Amino acid sequence: MTTDLTEHPQHAPAAPYEREVRTEGPVTVVSLHDSSGDVAARGTIAVVGAGAIADRIETDAAHRRRGLGRAMMSALAEAAVAQGARTGLLIASEEGQRFYSSLGWRHEADVLIVRGPVAPSTR
Repeated sequence: MTTDLTEHPQHAPAAPYEREVRTEGPVTVVSLHDSSGDVAARGTIAVVGAGAIADRIETDAAHRRRGLGRAMMSALAEAAVAQGARTGLLIASEEGQRFYSSLGWRHEADVLIVRGPVAPSTR
């Protein structure tokens, strides 16, 4: 899925959640913490030129349906744009695609991820 990050809708986390943003080089990690300091949601975005790849976006089951996904995507988009990115890219499950579509992300291609046994090392 792709989107123009400069036009991404902005949503702040509702109280009592607070946002923590850490950027090291091209990678930004965003965490949303509840009032006890526990991580309720997290996500990562890496900037490569004018593009940014979002990954490992998740909300803890106990904190879902509270707008944290929207707040997370807003923070990730904002961080990427601050580093010069314009276009966002991510891979999403079918359920995730519905959510990201509501934020303006567009489906570009189907992706099949296959997991199998790991080959033994030849070293």
